[in-house]
Amino acid sequence: MEGWYERRLFNPLMDLALGQPKFQRLREQLLATVHDAPLEIGPGTGLNLPHYPARVRSMRVLAREAELDRRLLERAARRDLAVAHLRGDAARIPLPDASVDALVCTFVLCSVRAPRECLREFARVLRSGGHLYLLEHVRSPRRIELAVQRALTPLQRVVACGCELDRDLCADVESSSFDTRGLMCANSSALPFPASEVLAGIALRR
Repeated sequence: MEGWYERRLFNPLMDLALGQPKFQRLREQLLATVHDAPLEIGPGTGLNLPHYPARVRSMRVLAREAELDRRLLERAARRDLAVAHLRGDAARIPLPDASVDALVCTFVLCSVRAPRECLREFARVLRSGGHLYLLEHVRSPRRIELAVQRALTPLQRVVACGCELDRDLCADVESSSFDTRGLMCANSSALPFPASEVLAGIALRR
């Protein structure tokens, strides 16, 4: 049931909601400096693909599903972008240590089981000095918004395939093996209340 719900209902709704121009601008800003052959975690319907620079001609994507979403494949075809599918979990990436130069993760860590484990795995596969491109909604520092996040998260977790509104991902990243000076947590008008606090930017593998 969960697989059907995610594929047939949740993914199309997220494709519509997160494909709006305000989200496109966030993606463009984040991905502007990506070079060829990045690894993207949890690519979903491929909303990031149109916003990679033209120099990106190939990439790898890590997804749990046996088959990639048709919308992703269509977006890749329109870009003439070669996509290699790695089947696996963000906490167990089937790649050797220090084998990745750039790793992209957008709106994924809110719903994984253990974000710190995933961040350790990102650090493992990235080479020293490699780039982690992050875009996530995170726990709000504003008292009223945080209270609403905490109240809604149990329902959100069910209807949004594990997504949690009140995860302190800023603290998770700061405690990991990354230089976080290129990251910023800030209120963004692109995301609606009560998910308006955004973590965005590029962290470097130490």
